[in-house]
Amino acid sequence: MKNSRILQALFVAAAVPCILAGCAHPQLVDMGAPEPQIVEYLGAPHARVALPDGRTRLVYSGQGAAQEVWWMTLDAEGRLEKLENVLDREHFALIKPGVSTEADVWNLFGKCAQEYEFHLSNQHAWMYRFKDEGMFDMACWVQFDVNGVVTEVGYTLDPWKDRDSFLMSI
Repeated sequence: MKNSRILQALFVAAAVPCILAGCAHPQLVDMGAPEPQIVEYLGAPHARVALPDGRTRLVYSGQGAAQEVWWMTLDAEGRLEKLENVLDREHFALIKPGVSTEADVWNLFGKCAQEYEFHLSNQHAWMYRFKDEGMFDMACWVQFDVNGVVTEVGYTLDPWKDRDSFLMSI
């Protein structure tokens, strides 16, 4: 019983800053907001990508706690014109095995939920948690070779989901 209360106290202590930080969310930014205002409100993006047409994409990752990565597309004047959550199979299809690199994946999705090392095969993977079809808790695995080139992209059930449920029950 005493250990349970200690675990609850630790969980609450860890959760409070996360909840307070969670008050700033890309969906709360007004369309037309200038980039400096966005960065002041949300903090520095995980990636800032200059697009060929003169627009800019800011990438904000909610990984590991949230199953979201947001693209905030700014027009040529640096004002927000489009906002979208891009963690879905359509956007993961932008990753091309044998062509895409770690930098390419970072510029698409930013920070992943967890990195894995496969020492025997000399490869590593990034896991992104997402809601497939808006309801199924899934993980997209992007695997890289020793040179940081994507070797494969795969999907599984979200391995953290059972852990999330356990932590919420404490």
